[in-house]
Amino acid sequence: MRDVPGHQNHAANSRRKPLAPLPHELSGPLRDFAAALRRMHGELGYSLKELEGRLPASRSALSRYLRGRSLPDERLLVQWCKLSFTGKDRLPALVDLLHRAQEAADAGERGATAPSPGEVTTTGETTTTGETAATGETATGEQAPHGGDGAVSPARRLLRLALAALGTAALLMAAALAVLALTQPDDDVESPVPRLPARGTGSALITVHNVERDCQGKRTAHCALSLARDPYRPYRRPNVVGHVWHGDELHAVCRIANGVTVTDEVGGHSSTWFRIKYDGQQRWVPGIRIRPEQLENTALPSCPESAPTAPPTSRLSTP
Repeated sequence: MRDVPGHQNHAANSRRKPLAPLPHELSGPLRDFAAALRRMHGELGYSLKELEGRLPASRSALSRYLRGRSLPDERLLVQWCKLSFTGKDRLPALVDLLHRAQEAADAGERGATAPSPGEVTTTGETTTTGETAATGETATGEQAPHGGDGAVSPARRLLRLALAALGTAALLMAAALAVLALTQPDDDVESPVPRLPARGTGSALITVHNVERDCQGKRTAHCALSLARDPYRPYRRPNVVGHVWHGDELHAVCRIANGVTVTDEVGGHSSTWFRIKYDGQQRWVPGIRIRPEQLENTALPSCPESAPTAPPTSRLSTP
């Protein structure tokens, strides 16, 4: 077996054992994303034990991502890519592949090794499967073949082409917006960020808080924080019904303490959620996304109980 290169800053790292090849039954967008993630991860030179200390994810979860058993959320993927010198170049394609894999999983297109209900959470953290990460430490960077899939049906081919077209259109739109932003005159004075007016007639005022300092003065799609329809469902795109930004003021109606647990970019986590009135509709905002001193707002009543007593745990996913 050829030597696996160590981390670029630690050339003396010992040789690492590679992961087993991807299962033949793993196919479609799920396999494409897993293979691309393995290639990017193979450049890092970190063992899973070392990587566990640099990312907000367990060693078992990282192993499952690299074997195609579950999908990471987008913010974890961004942090993962930042550890590699070439990660920023790979990030747009990896995010596009992740979106396709999530859509395939949501639509029920799952291989034998894809996540199943009750087995993993939104970000792939295992619950009670008893499975370990004993199949190897890190990826080798080589993409496993798609053997055993057979001929691709016309319907699947059309679906892949449609998804590819959507991804290309999204990248072109992002590029156009970037060019437009770069060509705007720069007066060396940062304009104040407009804040959304408070909506609704709730019983307490709360303020949106983004822990990422780079996002505290921007109102871009990357810095948007999602509002959810149901605080007991996974915090993913199918559950998103709106977005807010750092500094926005919202009127809260009530709160719960047993919603899905959301973890932010620096490792803070909370299962508290606030129900708000937003554009005349009932919406939910995670407690981890408001100012810390407002999280224990005792003036708010508890919302009526209407959900399971043990909701799933979810790391942040920006839909």
